[in-house]
Amino acid sequence: MAVCASDCRTDHTIASDCTSRYTGDFCEFPNPCHTAAGPRCQNGGICESILRDGIPTFSCRCPIGYTASLCEIPVKNACDSSPCNNGGNCKLKTLDDYVCLCAIGYSGKHCDKQNLCASSPCRNGGTCTLSLSGNVKCICPKGFKGMHCSEDVDECSLKNPCENNGKCVNMRGSYQCMCEPGYTGKNCESGYIPCSPSPCQNGGTCKQSTKYSYECKCPPGFQGKNCEENTDDCPGNMCQNGGTCVDGINAYHCSCSSSFTGEFCENDVDECALRPSICQNGATCTNTHGSYNCICVNGWNGPDCSNNIDDCVDAACFNGATCIDGVGSFYCRCTPGKTGLLCHLDDACTSNPCHADAICDTSPINGSFTCSCAVGYKGIDCSEDIDECDQGSPCEHNGICVNTPGSFACNCSQGFTGPRCETNVNECESHPCQNQGSCLDDPGTFRCAAQSPYTDPPAAKQPQTGFQ
Repeated sequence: MAVCASDCRTDHTIASDCTSRYTGDFCEFPNPCHTAAGPRCQNGGICESILRDGIPTFSCRCPIGYTASLCEIPVKNACDSSPCNNGGNCKLKTLDDYVCLCAIGYSGKHCDKQNLCASSPCRNGGTCTLSLSGNVKCICPKGFKGMHCSEDVDECSLKNPCENNGKCVNMRGSYQCMCEPGYTGKNCESGYIPCSPSPCQNGGTCKQSTKYSYECKCPPGFQGKNCEENTDDCPGNMCQNGGTCVDGINAYHCSCSSSFTGEFCENDVDECALRPSICQNGATCTNTHGSYNCICVNGWNGPDCSNNIDDCVDAACFNGATCIDGVGSFYCRCTPGKTGLLCHLDDACTSNPCHADAICDTSPINGSFTCSCAVGYKGIDCSEDIDECDQGSPCEHNGICVNTPGSFACNCSQGFTGPRCETNVNECESHPCQNQGSCLDDPGTFRCAAQSPYTDPPAAKQPQTGFQ
């Protein structure tokens, strides 16, 4: 579940606090840094999610000594010569400088100096020093002695440190005085007055009961002679649904599993209400008590429906075909000469049954062929010529239709041209009229109109026309 950020950013980085698998302002994109099982960046590189044109991508911030987009290429550096001895590890400061992390017992720039104090030869808190000759010398704390401070000093065998007839009891590294009644202190040097100071802890109230004894009245939640023990409030707790009781001071609280919430873990968490949806790839989420179920759509499985089912596992592609897995389906890529959904049929188009320029299509049901004929042909194999002249003459202006293989031709009447004789010839473009006569073009012919001072002969008073 994403946590909304309260501030806006201007550095093109993501503002929401999403789970590690998602990113984006609303956690709507898969995190590009978490798309593989292992780390995206190699050799200790740090993967950073960035926005590019509004789409999340990633960039690797490489440690010193590595480069390339995934930090997979080493760069020549000072550690290549293995300058650290005796098992020391070389750590780059820059490409040209390094520091040696020496193994225990060694020191120096190249871990070539043996450090006898590194093995901590001094016991019981003793301080290790090296003499001028290089030998180990232990400075022992109070209560211990010996070359390595491993021997206990028996303070009781020396002068008795306990006063007022106190009995000395030696302890490792120290001693304890068992005082006579009426005395107290480390060495029984002080007179004992109950409740001064109060021995009661955690706010307990001290009350003197006899000359040398006392009682502590403990506050709720504590017990013991000096109220030093926290009372365990968990017996008889009300935690439900596997919640764990955590003791407090005069109280307790219930630590719930991720499937329950509430003071006593009494409320079921509806995982189906979480966003982004806990069920992936269009699955339907069904909440149950303490859990949830994902009902996957066809092609997916797994607890959250994130696994694409390999439909090719049980697929039956024949004749050497290659199975291509899809989402809830598969596809058989057939070898040449085979067809059908499972490549189990012979491809009838292999024998080229269709006439030239026709398109052959194979039925995936039975392997039969269908020819899509080119213009001007018909028939099962497109070998029959269509006589366009029998279907009503396509030629205009009384042109004569002549059938040709796969087409037709028009023999046009005088004065017309074009594939279908649809274009009138403009005879006036050749200037057929003489003596500056005006040419008038008509469909299929032309006329000449005489200009003064020229006149037609008496027997020919009408304007001259073409093709008379």
